Amino acid sequence: MLTVQTLSPADHPSIVLLMRELQEHLASIDPLKRIRSLPDFDAEAYVDHLLEQVKEKGVVLLARDEDAVIGFIAGTIPSEDPDDKLDHYSSKEGKIIELVVSQKYRGQGAGRMLMEKIEEYFRDNGCEYIRVGCFAQNTGTHVFYEKCGYGDRYIEMLKKFG
Repeated sequence: MLTVQTLSPADHPSIVLLMRELQEHLASIDPLKRIRSLPDFDAEAYVDHLLEQVKEKGVVLLARDEDAVIGFIAGTIPSEDPDDKLDHYSSKEGKIIELVVSQKYRGQGAGRMLMEKIEEYFRDNGCEYIRVGCFAQNTGTHVFYEKCGYGDRYIEMLKKFG
């Protein structure tokens, strides 16, 4: 049975393993080979940085199948930069930093459960919008976010010289 819980310190190694799995996947689909693959990716440092980001106003939620951590989602409510008000109307936004579900558990509802719980967290904290980014080549994830009601807002493009 799948459940969603908040992160505890004992879950840190599981989060690191999931980040390694995600990083390998992203590195394998990166046509420019700019995403670090293992062993060049320091998952421990990345997870520590992620936890620092959510420390003030954020959350990390875990998806579990019995005792096994099979996925996680991390989100924060960043403070609005005064410069943001120069070009758009002010609003409180939640930001999903990471969503990872282990490959063997994808398509079984864990990602959807994590999205629903973090949306509830953001709603309870007065957010009007939720922002999430997605690596362009990760088309399955893009489709998943669309099914969850998200739409494209900005598109960033990259050109390599040479």
